[in-house]
Amino acid sequence: MVGGTPGPPPVSGNQLFDCASFEPPVITGVAEGVATFSETSGILDVPSVDLNNEQLAVRLEYIEGTDPWIFETLSLSAVQSGPSEAIVSALGGGLIVEPSQDFIPLCHGWVMIGDGIRNRVVERNLISGETGETYSFNTAPNQFTLDEANDRVFMTVHPESERLYQLDLLTGDITHFPISQTLDGDGGFTHTYRWALRDITLGEDGNVFSIMFDGVGLDPENGVPYSDTKLWLGLMDSTGTFLFDSLPLEEPIRVEYDAVLDHLFLANVSNLATFNFDPLTNVLTFVPGTDISVGSNCTDFNISPDGTRLAYSCPTGNYGVSDFSIADMDPESYNDFDGEWFLNSGPLSAAFNADGTLLIATDNQRLYFFDVVTHLILEDFELGLLEGENISKIRLSRDGELLYVFLRNEIHDESSKFYWMSMPDITGTPL
Repeated sequence: MVGGTPGPPPVSGNQLFDCASFEPPVITGVAEGVATFSETSGILDVPSVDLNNEQLAVRLEYIEGTDPWIFETLSLSAVQSGPSEAIVSALGGGLIVEPSQDFIPLCHGWVMIGDGIRNRVVERNLISGETGETYSFNTAPNQFTLDEANDRVFMTVHPESERLYQLDLLTGDITHFPISQTLDGDGGFTHTYRWALRDITLGEDGNVFSIMFDGVGLDPENGVPYSDTKLWLGLMDSTGTFLFDSLPLEEPIRVEYDAVLDHLFLANVSNLATFNFDPLTNVLTFVPGTDISVGSNCTDFNISPDGTRLAYSCPTGNYGVSDFSIADMDPESYNDFDGEWFLNSGPLSAAFNADGTLLIATDNQRLYFFDVVTHLILEDFELGLLEGENISKIRLSRDGELLYVFLRNEIHDESSKFYWMSMPDITGTPL
């Protein structure tokens, strides 16, 4: 062990939501954080070790029952702080982490990720390499949704499961609830659906909207609700109890909810649809004129903090114009857009800052900082990614001081990788 007996995580759980309660790590450009030990998982992390003049990140796991303690090696990998020094880049650093399909941005370099190999949820600091807590369970986490008000995280898993998984950040317990619903049809026919979750997003009062797959098609002549694609939209509470009769869908791949203006969005790789939602009655009303194509092979969808603007990143731009732009779309009238944010090549991901005055976007070559109101580029920065690296999405830390860049990876990859960048001092037009 390094530095004597390892101690508990420096911060963890819901502490990572409160950016004012702890200090950020010193930014050094390389993950040189102290060794940390999680009593929950038995994981010992040494972010940077000099072995034969090479900087390595070492992750060990305590073998239960051994005395003196014996650890087995989980991973031994090079510390990668950023792109090659030969490439001019604005990125401040980077870290190879457990293989994850999604993450939750937290404070001061912290993120919550899923370990798809060891079936764990992990709190990791991208600057220091430190580990907070790790939460082990019986399958691989996939997509995350944070319910901050109730100190919990909802998860989908891989392979898809007919369960809603929930991590309690106060107790560290992971629980699951079965996903099933009996729907009435014509002529007294009923059918019980047992859905697997595809995508989830937080709704009102700790409830969860979900895209679900039933796995079994039914003959519509049986008089029960039917979906040709086997995809459905559901709304459930934290225990998996449904709050309205689930609705058959066509081919959505993502669901998002805006609690400011009460809009639910369903999207596939080209089409976007808007519904108005009444939180008092749990009634959805389709907004006419939506459910139209806004691009092709679209990759990332974002809602401004005030709910009045949409940014759907599509590699050839919005509306098939091939102008490499992200349209500033109205949530109820997509074609009535108030301008465009233009990139040099195909947009892959974008994120609004906390006050909604900036849109940060990327085309995998550069980072663009746009004024939301004027749509002008205020600054742009070279990324200088390594060959073969492709961005999955960019997001801001909760304190707004860091930009997290999450690279695309396959479900069975051995690891994932993040880069990070300190937010430049750029100010947009006040709203």
